[in-house]
Amino acid sequence: MRGRAGLGLSFVQLAYLPFLALVLGLYWAVRDRLLQNVILVVASGVFYGWVHPWFLTLLYGSCLLDWASALGMVKWPRRKNLFLGVSLVGNLGLLGTFKYFDFFATSVQAALASLGIHASLPLLQLALPAGISFYTFQTLSYTIDVWRGHIAPRPSLLDFTVFVSLFPQLVAGPVERARDLLPQVEAPRRWETNVFAEGIDLCLRGAVWKIVVADTVGMFVDRVFLLPAPQFWVLWAGVLGFTVQILADFGGYTLIARGSARMIGFRLVENFRSPYLATSPAEFWRRWHVSFSSWIHEYVYLPVRGDAPTPLRRTLATFVSMSVSGLWHGASWNFVLWGLWHAVLLTGHRGWSALRRPLPRWVAVPLMFSATMTAWLLFREHDLSRLVAHLGRSPLTTSYAEAATALAVAGISAVGGAVLWISGRAAVPASLSPRTAALLRGVGWAAAVALVVLFARDTTRDFLYFRF
Repeated sequence: MRGRAGLGLSFVQLAYLPFLALVLGLYWAVRDRLLQNVILVVASGVFYGWVHPWFLTLLYGSCLLDWASALGMVKWPRRKNLFLGVSLVGNLGLLGTFKYFDFFATSVQAALASLGIHASLPLLQLALPAGISFYTFQTLSYTIDVWRGHIAPRPSLLDFTVFVSLFPQLVAGPVERARDLLPQVEAPRRWETNVFAEGIDLCLRGAVWKIVVADTVGMFVDRVFLLPAPQFWVLWAGVLGFTVQILADFGGYTLIARGSARMIGFRLVENFRSPYLATSPAEFWRRWHVSFSSWIHEYVYLPVRGDAPTPLRRTLATFVSMSVSGLWHGASWNFVLWGLWHAVLLTGHRGWSALRRPLPRWVAVPLMFSATMTAWLLFREHDLSRLVAHLGRSPLTTSYAEAATALAVAGISAVGGAVLWISGRAAVPASLSPRTAALLRGVGWAAAVALVVLFARDTTRDFLYFRF
């Protein structure tokens, strides 16, 4: 898969710490909301465009387009459909050009070749700007909501730019709604020590998830998928590892994003709610990447389903929504298959629920987890021929060495999952005295820092969702 262009700063680079400290110092040194927002816009521009300043032309171009389109809808209400069209074409056109043009061109070329027609189609070979999928969906939700009359357009371009480019959530979400984040941008912020401490908690927990769990488990996952023909048990141990890795990686990013935002007085949406404890496909999507799945439901599924849905319309809406979800994740057919697999799960479970009683939780959770692991195999393996071979592996052909390897990878993955479980539920009891609570919190911070330092490597992996 084509890689993205390099990003200036990342949460797991040491340079992020002095950057965040400088931003926080300047930000809280002023009390004027306007000046604070100016600082945030400048800081976000530095964060996003340090290595590739041209990224900022796309980001700010999208901001200006949607801010002006929303104002046009109110000033010329009879032409609001035209302004919505301009926003859709502009944003999706940029996303399509940078992310999908070469994918569709090569797919058409391959399809023609299979018919004996050899054509050479031009390829743009453009670098994929980090975060373009996230901020495109975020700005589109704003213009669509203004068009629907759900929110009023904002007169301040500065406030709107903060909403779109806020550095904690700019590159990989959460995909915030204007109705949730813009009121926070427009409201005065005041220093609260407990809120700042909450932000540190989230950041340290996210660093543990990413550096201690995701990067460690990911090393073994990569080795499994680099094998020419991994046998059944080794392969599925690797898939189990990836199941843990992707939650730790993306969940870790979101925790650091939420923590960084809390330290500047913003509350971002909680993106993960123990997704692997889901009992059904629908519940999984209420727990996994919540900001994105709710965006797909509101802006794709519901419009396709319509106000008077039939079973056929629901099924169509499900397949369209999950196909869009798959393509959003990457310009590759394995992502489309991943989306279609989830559509099959959602549709099949809907039919089962209409005819049968719900399964007990002790049965439903393992079944859903197994289906989710299958989905992650589709997500992880980009080579379709290898994917077909993986799905055809027999569990009966394995050696003692392969079994030992599979057991070791599965064990490391299980330990990583246990760390996620424990850290996700660690909290200072509210009943403790302030002094005891502060002491306990300090011990937790010290333990998290020690773990991060112990597991830190010279070459830190980028977050997986930076690719999207």
